[in-house]
Amino acid sequence: MKNVFVLMISSLLLITNLGLAQNRGGGHPHQRAKVKVVTTRSPQRLNNRVVVRRSIYRPEKVVVYRPFWAPRRAYNRRWVYFPRHNFYWDNWRQVYVYRNGSVWIYNAAPPATVVNVNIENEKHYELKVDEDDIDDVYQSNDAHKTDYKPE
Repeated sequence: MKNVFVLMISSLLLITNLGLAQNRGGGHPHQRAKVKVVTTRSPQRLNNRVVVRRSIYRPEKVVVYRPFWAPRRAYNRRWVYFPRHNFYWDNWRQVYVYRNGSVWIYNAAPPATVVNVNIENEKHYELKVDEDDIDDVYQSNDAHKTDYKPE
């Protein structure tokens, strides 16, 4: 009888621990996409809900960025675009995004065309807040080339 009681208690503890482990939200944090629900009001529909997916790289709090190539400047947006050389700087991931042949690459090193250029003094633009959650910002490169002109 004592053995049955010990076996039942052990089984109960094992089942309880397995159930708690599953509810902890384990797994890789990037597997759970952050979703922001925005409620908009339109004359046609009231309380129209729009689901906006947020980037997995978005910081939890508002951050002021000071990239190593411009330590005296403060940036609030994720993407910085350099129209003269047609490349981007990602403040969240600390990488450059530029075209290498026919593909766009993410790289910690700057493009070869700007290695000897002080890019802090180059004309650059912070992209709009709407583009912060876009991980593949280069897909809008044609629009950026027309919107942001080099001087």
